[in-house]
Amino acid sequence: MYDVIVVGAGPGGSSAAYFLAQRNLRVLLLDKAHFPRDKTCGDGLTPRAVHMTRLMGLADELRQIGYVIRRFEVSAPNGHVTGDVIAIGSGLPDHALVVPRLKLDERLLRQAINAGAHFQPGVRVDDVRIEQGKGTAHVEVTGEQMNRRVAFQAQMAIIATGAHSQLLHRLGLLSRPPQFIVAARAYFEGVEGLGDAWALRFDGAPLPGYGWIFPVAPDMANIGVGYFRHQRAASAAKPFESFVSTPAMRALLARAQRVGPLKGYPLRDDFLSSPTYGQRVLLVGEAAGLVNPLTGEGIDYALESGQVAAEHAAAMVTSGDFSQQAHAAYDRELRDRYQALFAFCAGVRAWCVRPLVLNVLVRMANRRRDLRRQLTRVVLGGAPVRGRLTLWRAMRALIGV
Repeated sequence: MYDVIVVGAGPGGSSAAYFLAQRNLRVLLLDKAHFPRDKTCGDGLTPRAVHMTRLMGLADELRQIGYVIRRFEVSAPNGHVTGDVIAIGSGLPDHALVVPRLKLDERLLRQAINAGAHFQPGVRVDDVRIEQGKGTAHVEVTGEQMNRRVAFQAQMAIIATGAHSQLLHRLGLLSRPPQFIVAARAYFEGVEGLGDAWALRFDGAPLPGYGWIFPVAPDMANIGVGYFRHQRAASAAKPFESFVSTPAMRALLARAQRVGPLKGYPLRDDFLSSPTYGQRVLLVGEAAGLVNPLTGEGIDYALESGQVAAEHAAAMVTSGDFSQQAHAAYDRELRDRYQALFAFCAGVRAWCVRPLVLNVLVRMANRRRDLRRQLTRVVLGGAPVRGRLTLWRAMRALIGV
């Protein structure tokens, strides 16, 4: 029997497995895929995510295979642009990275295995249940591998299955479909003038939503759109085509070619109302709705919550305390870390999709460097505003008055 079974070997699952193995726990990591495998995503690692890769001993390797980002830019609906260097403080790196998920996830998984985690690919988990054995309870994780039923036992489980919510519905942790950001992205090569900036664009993007340009190489970019307030069945394909057909994007892509197909994907951004645990089960990353409601970023929160889940799971396994209080302590730590930030970002999103507000904000930012820095901090997960958010409070927080 294992101490902990981790379901899902994306960033959140591999992070949890790595930090559990570092504590000498017996860890089994399961995933339906065989690695390396691609994952549709914006491929961006914020300074928070880069910091986590440092803790996992991967920062230097990822910097070698990734593209270093030192600036952040925002384009208003009227086409005006503001931006600044990445400097969000709190001891975090002064840069971000773009690393395609085909490479990133394989290296995170490998690091977890190197730390001592056992990995089984090709396992489609369909149930996690509590079983009694010899007077003590344990978790049994069941699924299908190579067309046969399989079962694994552990003292508890960590679920890191991303936006796929079927398992959570089966466990009774979700009673209705969660809310989603719908996104679509494609790679373009031969892009001129990319530089070292992430670009978040509202000119020509669907509102409520945004477009992005994330350089993958000096002449290659991950370009996409995110579209708010839609169910999972919605598509961002048409908003994407509209976005890349705007005059500004046509000029940028004049000599570029799309590489591979356009791919769409949902992003769960419902952490504010999402459960984070069940009986002997902890949820991490997007399985807990941990996607920034303003930007759609989730890799940093997946890596961080994986570490937090590992700490709490290790404490429960070591002490034998699997009480409600022990599980609730994990939820409290996540709420302390992210609730105010996500509430603030959700509030900013609610009014920031108004073209007039965005135009004014960008114009003000071009006059004040402190506002440009604060905008960067907000978008990249800086210090939140606490208390009830209003338009006036948000503006005061951003402009520093």
